[in-house]
Amino acid sequence: MSQAATRRRTAAAVMPAAVPAVMLPVFRYAVRRFGDLRGYQAGFAAYWALCWGVALAVAGRHRLVELWRAPGTAAQGQRPLVWSVLLVPPAGAIATELIPNARKAGTTAALAAVGIGVTNALAEEALWRGVPLAVFPGRKIRGWLWPSLGFVAWHLVPLSVRPHPRGRWPVLLGAGLIGLGYGWAAQKTGSLRAVSMAHAATDSCGVRAARTIWLPSDSGQKPRPFPPWPENNRAGD
Repeated sequence: MSQAATRRRTAAAVMPAAVPAVMLPVFRYAVRRFGDLRGYQAGFAAYWALCWGVALAVAGRHRLVELWRAPGTAAQGQRPLVWSVLLVPPAGAIATELIPNARKAGTTAALAAVGIGVTNALAEEALWRGVPLAVFPGRKIRGWLWPSLGFVAWHLVPLSVRPHPRGRWPVLLGAGLIGLGYGWAAQKTGSLRAVSMAHAATDSCGVRAARTIWLPSDSGQKPRPFPPWPENNRAGD
């Protein structure tokens, strides 16, 4: 094995633990420096940049393009389970986020939710499913379970600076379903296409977050700075 391949495997193995560890101080600094909303937005911008940077450095642009172009076909007996795994998160997001909040959110927030949802989904699929699939194809631990655990752990980072209205457990449950389910589906199909579309559909249902976080003027909210550290160490969205 070449030195370059060894470095890629090492980076892919460390990534699930490194990303949450790196992003936690980034989010905390951002909310202290820019305030509640702007800091939260800046934290996600940094996270998306990190997702793409690591994915391109470790998996490579050509390999990522191949994974998105591949139609991805699971074994005949596994296709119903793959479809179920793909559809459960969007169905849950429609029931818990889109339907209860769509009327209040309005058209602008709905459009913003789609843009933010697609942006987040593509960045996360490139990192959390693309890198393991490119480096550890068919590997149960390093290609599926370990990245899934890291994906769930990453969601604790934004939750540490902004509370979710229903608490942290619904967010972590959803992250677990996507991490485990989509990680498994990507490994079984050898493709990022289906998981990316399903993930984008799920995240695009976040009209409440789009209205209150990304379009605060629409809800009458103004960016509110957090209390000085360490009082801002709160669980949340």
